[in-house]
Amino acid sequence: MLATENLRKEHQLILKYIALMERYAEFCVNNAQCSMLLEKAGSFIEFIHEFADDFHHAKEENILFRSLEEPGVLTHCNPIPQMLNEHSKARELVQAMENSLHTNDNDKLKTAISQYAQLLKEHIYKEDNILYPMGERGLSDMAKASLLKEYAQTDQRLDSQTLWCKYETLYNDLEHQLITYTHPTATC
Repeated sequence: MLATENLRKEHQLILKYIALMERYAEFCVNNAQCSMLLEKAGSFIEFIHEFADDFHHAKEENILFRSLEEPGVLTHCNPIPQMLNEHSKARELVQAMENSLHTNDNDKLKTAISQYAQLLKEHIYKEDNILYPMGERGLSDMAKASLLKEYAQTDQRLDSQTLWCKYETLYNDLEHQLITYTHPTATC
């Protein structure tokens, strides 16, 4: 049994959103009069707040990290303080996105998006390839079962099924809008 399988799945949706957000920003870099990024940034920020931070980090910070800090789980180093620091930096960059959105500053928004995307891609890589495997090796089967139970309770409390549906649908809408905007003759 893997204690981090669902967290990895959540990472995949986060990475999809990051890639799409970067595509929006890249299109606007090449089109100086582009307001599309400012128009859609609120949707990306909402996803980050509700899915990445409130939902995913609720499980990581409040459940997984707590378990990994138990004596004997992480035997040779503890990367959790660095992971928490990166979560904090990510929140600061989202705040920078929100500030740019409120001031209609497309350039600052693109910069914040670029910095956020770079940070999160590196962060998720570290979690998926270093922290999570360390945790899987160090956690007992009983601890993993307990984690899975807590994740399930969090999923139920936060209505994960509805949340996933909402953000899969929003992703598809945002992707379709970008395709339509960048290739007006394209049919989907």
